[in-house]
Formats: sequence, structure tokens, C-alpha cells
Amino acid sequence: MNFLVLLGPPGSGKGTLSRMMQDEMGWRPVSTGEEIRIRMSDPESEIGNLSRPFMDRGDYVPDELANRLFDEIVGTAAADTHLILDGYPRTVPQAERMENWIRDSGHGFEGCLFLQLDPGVAAERMRNRKICPVCRKSFPLIAGSETGDICEECGGVALIPREDDDPERMGRRVARHYEMTAPLRDWYHERNQLVELDASKTPNDLLQEIVPLIGDNQKKERL
Repeated sequence: MNFLVLLGPPGSGKGTLSRMMQDEMGWRPVSTGEEIRIRMSDPESEIGNLSRPFMDRGDYVPDELANRLFDEIVGTAAADTHLILDGYPRTVPQAERMENWIRDSGHGFEGCLFLQLDPGVAAERMRNRKICPVCRKSFPLIAGSETGDICEECGGVALIPREDDDPERMGRRVARHYEMTAPLRDWYHERNQLVELDASKTPNDLLQEIVPLIGDNQKKERL
């Protein structure tokens, strides 16, 4: 397996960019937030049930639960999978654990992309984005683009606001993001594994910056 970490505040376009990288490069996006919400919809999921109190108040799950979710995800992935991790790691202890696991397991690590975005712009994007209740695809307002009303891929299903995008939880998540990821960004920077990108650009412009940086099935130089 090969891994790429995608960091950025809520509303920076990580989900949209991950899907574009999947189409362009064949990497599989994994949003831990979406993975948790899927498990929360299953009353028999222990991870979902334990995560609910944190998610309901707009907080991130603790390291123990995040690590369990990561183990569950990679435990079902094929050996040749290339994964874009959106939402894991969020803390330095999580990153240290993942680094040790990747090294001990003989897998590859491309590095960390950090999407920089002004907090006010991030909050505005979150207020405008919607999701499809069927496929969970996000339709955000990014760099002036318009959010539609239906998901054509699901037969015209009406889009809805994302469950955790109410103003109170949005503010808490943005604040917690900067509190948690500042040390993590420094951690990757110290290891020369960090590339910072301007997330106010269009997704297409960002993709053109990213493609030359990524291994893409080991054909290009790593970060």
C-alpha cells in the first residue's frame, strides 16, 4: 500500500480534490469523517456508537477511536492500494503510530499536502456546501463555483445540508482543526514531508500542482 495525507481546515476542498485525484491518478480517497458517519448509521458498529457523542457535538474522535478506524480501513484494503487519507492522522501521536506501522509493514508514504485557507473563507464554504443523502458526495462552493440542487449520479436526488455543518458545530470544528493540526503540520515539516498549497485556488489548478509531486504508481519522484 501507499499513503498520502491530505490536511486542511473543514471547507478547504479536501473531498473534492481527493475525488479528482482518484479520477486523474487512480488513488482511492478515504475520508475518516465519512467512514465514521457510515458506521454511526449501523447500530451494531462499536466504532460508530462510541464516536456518536463526539460527532454530535462537532468534535473529533479521540486517538484510540481514530486508530481503530484506521486499522479497520487498511485491514480491508488490497496490498496494491494507493490511499489518500483525509482526516487521519489529526494528531502527532496518530502520525507517529501510522509512521511506525507503515515502516514495520513495508508500505510506502508519499508525504503530506496541507491546504491553506483563511478561516473566514472556510466557514463561508461550509455554509454553502451540500451533500447527496444517497452516495454522500459533497457539492461544495469552491472558488466561486455554484452548488447545484440535485445529484445527477443518483438519479436526481435532492441535495441536503451536511449534518454537522450547523453554525455552532462548524465554529467548533474549525477552531479544533487549527488547534490540533498546527503541531501536526510542524511534525511533517520537520521531516521534509510537507507541501503547502493555496486552497483558495480552483480544484483544477490545485490538481495541476499536485500531479507532478505524487508517485502515481511509483512513476514519479516522491515528496
